[in-house]
Amino acid sequence: MAGIWIAAAFLCGATSLGLSLGFGASLDVMVMTLVGTMVLTLGSWLIAWLLAVIRLPMPRLFLGSCLTLAGGMLAVLLVIETTLLASLLLSATYAIIAAGAGIVFALVCSRLSQRRPRPHLVVIAAAFALLLIPLASSDDSADSDAPINTVERGSYAYSVLTYGSGAGRRDEFSSEADVLTNSVDGSAMLTSWSGLQSWYWGFKPERLPINGTLWLPQGEGPFPLVLIVHGNHIALQPSDQGYSYLGELLAGKGYAVASVDQNFFNYSPWSGISDSDMRLRAWMLLRHLDELKRLANEPGQLLFGRLDTDKVLLIGHSRGGQAAAMAADAEHWFSGEEDLRASIAGVAAIAPTDMVVEGKQAQLRDVSYLTLHGSRDADLTVFYGERQYNRTSYSAGSGGFKSAFYIENANHSRFNSDWGTMDISLPGGLLLNQQGLLSSERQRDAAAFYIGAFADAVLGEDEQARKRLIPDSDSDVTTGLPGLAVLNQYNDAGEQTIADFESGDKTRPGRGVSASVSPLLSWSEEPLPDRNGDVKGSRGAVLSWPSAAENYIKPSDGTRVNSGNLTSSSAGGWLRFTGLPSPADTELGGLSFAVTNRSWDMCQLEKACQPQALQLSVVLRDLSGREAEVELPSPLAAPRQDNFMRLAWLDNQISKGKYSRSPEPVRQTIRFSFQQFRTVNSRIDIRALDYIELRFRSQNGGGSKLMVDDINWYRGS
Repeated sequence: MAGIWIAAAFLCGATSLGLSLGFGASLDVMVMTLVGTMVLTLGSWLIAWLLAVIRLPMPRLFLGSCLTLAGGMLAVLLVIETTLLASLLLSATYAIIAAGAGIVFALVCSRLSQRRPRPHLVVIAAAFALLLIPLASSDDSADSDAPINTVERGSYAYSVLTYGSGAGRRDEFSSEADVLTNSVDGSAMLTSWSGLQSWYWGFKPERLPINGTLWLPQGEGPFPLVLIVHGNHIALQPSDQGYSYLGELLAGKGYAVASVDQNFFNYSPWSGISDSDMRLRAWMLLRHLDELKRLANEPGQLLFGRLDTDKVLLIGHSRGGQAAAMAADAEHWFSGEEDLRASIAGVAAIAPTDMVVEGKQAQLRDVSYLTLHGSRDADLTVFYGERQYNRTSYSAGSGGFKSAFYIENANHSRFNSDWGTMDISLPGGLLLNQQGLLSSERQRDAAAFYIGAFADAVLGEDEQARKRLIPDSDSDVTTGLPGLAVLNQYNDAGEQTIADFESGDKTRPGRGVSASVSPLLSWSEEPLPDRNGDVKGSRGAVLSWPSAAENYIKPSDGTRVNSGNLTSSSAGGWLRFTGLPSPADTELGGLSFAVTNRSWDMCQLEKACQPQALQLSVVLRDLSGREAEVELPSPLAAPRQDNFMRLAWLDNQISKGKYSRSPEPVRQTIRFSFQQFRTVNSRIDIRALDYIELRFRSQNGGGSKLMVDDINWYRGS
């Protein structure tokens, strides 16, 4: 019985840490364990009574406790959307292990004392089990590598202040606030707010507080303003201090950084989440900007003359990432916000959501955009930031740019130091595979590097900082930082489109440009899908070819072509563009295009199939017949399929099988400078080109598939 109770206490304690009741971690564990003990006792006696009624000759109370424990575990697994069969199997296994451990414990203690185990031994064992809960929840991965340590720190000293409306349960924003702010009326949107929430938080929807922590550089100023907003976590576990690492970094670079408190909008076991959640988050972010602008322009205020609110950067994580984009496109949801929206120069979204709100999604125009996402994100398995990337556009000469980074082995939660290490709340998070994940420190260091460069490029107009966000074909294109594997996309207002395949005519992918492919290729124009098969909002040329040893049927006329004469090095083909516009800058610019290896599509029906890595090169040929070919330094690998669960078979049993789907087909931008082509052939005339030819082949001679999009001339700096 002791073993069963200890297992139940562990389950209850882990649940309390994953779903805070708001009393503090220690008290939450005690309360949940007490409730669990009561449920275990009542359930055990009830089942024992039923077994006695049917006169089943067994240890009835012991069997009742086993079944009650299994029922509790079953409920937890069903909440995290585990299939019934898998839930029953795991629940039974957990109860059997607990019962077996209890029996072994009893036998050992009986042998030691020649009688039944003493009660104090049970208490010691229970305390030890509860101590394992925080240890299990802080598993920071098997990756023990040191941080990247390439983040450039600034030279500014800074102070840390808090601002708030003087009300609420958090003292740092009420009685201890350094700067007092006005409250705002959110009752029109926050219609589901309950009396219990008003009691807990200490305010009503009519007087929502404007709370935040401000990292303020020392000096005269004014300093460009950065607002950081968190996403949805347990409301009773504050999230806003989890971005201190960004606040400290950016303040050291000379930016005033405010981390916004919106925790009262987050999910709580007592209140759920508002139906107007995303709209509220974006609106509240604008209210912070409005209030800080007032404080910076009002004589006598502590912040007077210290903040430059004419050029603002918004940073958001998860739902906060979407809220930041919505705030930068405020006219779609809010009237009278034109002045605030005009001051937003850039948005950085960390693993953002991309939900449709009132039938609309943010459409960023002339706002620089950065998005980051992890390949091991177990919360948002889809790279939603790439959708917003596709919906971001620029006017000629605006100077705006966008960049996206898909970071291998990064997850969702470790970008925030307050969110723990797991993307599923305890106890479900204990099922997650932590092997090979980036450590929390290493993941946040990567975010700091990219966001720091983005801030310098947008707010400081630093061209060298911008170059850190642009893929470089002279090095390994999958490596943005030492020891960190990424897929990087980039586009800016200065790029000149050759082909984007949005017209619906694959042979005429751009104005005046014609496209053709080699004979053995099958090609079509298709939308780019995400991991779930939904479209990302961009179209491209999809090319596929057979292995070197198989026959191939040409889709154009149905004739069979024997490709057996192909060598293993020639299984592939080419995509050619003619009728090219002359590049605007032939001295410093070059050619860029987006590409993704979609070989996983060919492996869906073959269990033993291995996606092929692709070798890729580009040929420029001028009108005089002179050619220059430049090859990508590293093969273009297919995305890696990782196991999200500790037990691989569970990937298909949890959250409707979303972890078992093929990896996200993420594009990466390839850039070849004109200088690289001139190095190969100094006589080639870039201003009089006959065609561009993209050549590709399977590294091991097998059949493969790829997608090509956004072929552009880019200008150098």
